[in-house]
Amino acid sequence: MPQILGALVALLIGAAREYLPGIIGRVLLAFGIGAFTHEVALPALKAFVQSKLSALGAVGVAYWDATGAGIMVTMILSAIAAALSQKVVLSKLGGK
Repeated sequence: MPQILGALVALLIGAAREYLPGIIGRVLLAFGIGAFTHEVALPALKAFVQSKLSALGAVGVAYWDATGAGIMVTMILSAIAAALSQKVVLSKLGGK
């Protein structure tokens, strides 16, 4: 029984050594891309949308704010920008 447990522990440690650096690297890369997108790219996108929002008029802007459409658009733009940023970074690193 101890030999089986020893083999199982060795297998788990070997798997962790092989797969964990890739997983941690991907998580850190995604965190960095998300932080970059939130701090750099998203304010410019939000400013662009807000500049176009004034064409709706006062009532349209009030409905925009009341329905939470601004939050929805921010989430969608953030997701798109993060996905595109990840695609660019991974292509530069030689990944898929």
